[in-house]
Amino acid sequence: MDLNKIENLLELYFEGETSLKQEAQLQEYFTSDEVAPHLKEYVPIFGAFAKAKETGFNRTLELPETKRSYKWIPVAASVLLCIGLFLTYNQKQGSENDLGTYKDPEVAALKTKQALFMMGSFMNKGTGQLEKLETFEETANQIIK
Repeated sequence: MDLNKIENLLELYFEGETSLKQEAQLQEYFTSDEVAPHLKEYVPIFGAFAKAKETGFNRTLELPETKRSYKWIPVAASVLLCIGLFLTYNQKQGSENDLGTYKDPEVAALKTKQALFMMGSFMNKGTGQLEKLETFEETANQIIK
């Protein structure tokens, strides 16, 4: 081969711009016995590539464990949804039947008295503040007169 052509191919090779055919030409040149003395430093590189090509890859690959299958997640979500709907529906059914009534009239009267007493105490708290307002109005009327 022409020495200039090999040098140009070698320069393109190190720039990463050679084709596979051109790389094969370089491989053929550097594995032959006709290498120019100033290019002898590249012989080990191409020799190692040729040796690696011959040996190939003989080891076995250890593949990672297969990932767990999560096909059961939609089933579990459906079951939880059904349980939630069932509990919600049953809770609403119970509240519709319970109207807050008492079967025993004495208990009903007692609960009514408690509720009215509680309302009265709240009303008394509210009217306590009105006494202060009455005092203010009386003082304001005295000043205005």
